[in-house]
Amino acid sequence: MMSNVVKNKLFIVTIIILIYILTISVGYAFFKDSLVISGVASTVDYYEGTKLPTQAVIRDTYYNRYYTADNTKSFVDFESESWEGDTYKLYFVKKIGITMGEKTINYTVTFTNPTTTSFSNGTVSTEIVKNPFSRIKGTSATLSKTTVAPGESVDVTFSVKFDFLSELYEHEVKATVTYMYQNKPRYFYFIINYSH
Repeated sequence: MMSNVVKNKLFIVTIIILIYILTISVGYAFFKDSLVISGVASTVDYYEGTKLPTQAVIRDTYYNRYYTADNTKSFVDFESESWEGDTYKLYFVKKIGITMGEKTINYTVTFTNPTTTSFSNGTVSTEIVKNPFSRIKGTSATLSKTTVAPGESVDVTFSVKFDFLSELYEHEVKATVTYMYQNKPRYFYFIINYSH
């Protein structure tokens, strides 16, 4: 048999628990509208860093190469190419027999937007990285589109003007493609190297 003291303590604890539950219920009823969490669920992949997501396109199906060119220079021969992540590198070798003569060649590569949202505000800039004796006379580049929708392709045309006198020395140029993607500038690099 319980004593009166135990019964009183049990009664007080029961009252406190009921008051607590009632307070929480009333509080929830008053504030349930402000407790709603609003937001949008997204299934879009999020890309970290500054890399522009690209999917390379083979332009020259005969030689299975990523680039095409509108001209050539004798004794400046294709050596290799690589497309890794955010960088495409194109290598040429200058050979004995190269003769003086200014030449402008337009090199073009193409990539596709593999994401589910558009690239926007496309720009491209160029720089001469290595230029012993100033044999590279100028560079420029263009984009075929400033906005690239999902699944669409864009051409990057890189023009290089040079006047190599011999096979000696290494020359290098670089184009930097910038698009806004997921509210951040993202970059793709197109590098051409002329070695000996």
